[in-house]
Amino acid sequence: MKYIKHSPTRKDIKIWVALFLLIVIIPGFLGYYLEPKNPIVLITSFVIIGFFIFNFVVRKSLSFKKYFTHPYNFLTSKVNSEKAFDIPKELMFEKIIEVLNGSKFKLIEADKHRFEILAITTISFKSWGENLYISFYTTENETIMKFCSVTLFQIYAWGKNEKNYDDLLEQIESSLTV
Repeated sequence: MKYIKHSPTRKDIKIWVALFLLIVIIPGFLGYYLEPKNPIVLITSFVIIGFFIFNFVVRKSLSFKKYFTHPYNFLTSKVNSEKAFDIPKELMFEKIIEVLNGSKFKLIEADKHRFEILAITTISFKSWGENLYISFYTTENETIMKFCSVTLFQIYAWGKNEKNYDDLLEQIESSLTV
C-alpha cells in the first residue's frame, strides 16, 4: 500500500512568503497609500482574510494537527471521539485507509510510523470543509481509534463534525462485516 507523506517543497516556501505578504506587508502599504479614515478596519480585514487563507493552505499537513485541535483555537469547532476495536492497530490502520479511499472523505496524509491519518472533506453549504484526524494506540488487547473532526475557520459546525464521525463508523462497520 502506498502512503502519502507531506514534506515541505519550494511551493510551500512560496506559500509562506505569500502569506507573510498578505498578512503583514500589503495591509501596511494599503493603509499608508489609501489613507483611509480608519486604517485599523482595513488592516483588520486583511488580517482576517489572511488568517482564513492560512487555514486553507496548512489544512493539508498533518504537522499542523496541534494547531487545529488545540483547545485555545476558538476559530474551529471540534469533536473528539474514541472507539475500541478487537483488531491489531497495524491491520486497523490499513483498514481505515481502505475505507477512506472508498468514501466521501479524501485521504491526504498517512504516517505509518505514528499511526496517524489526515483526511479532509470538501466545501459544502454548511461548512468550509473539515479535517479528520485519526490515530491509533493499543491498550491491553484492544486497539483504540482516536477521531477528531475539526472545521476550518468556523465556530459552529452545524452538526458536520458529528456526522463525519457517524459516517466513518458506519463505513468501518460495513467493511468489517462479511
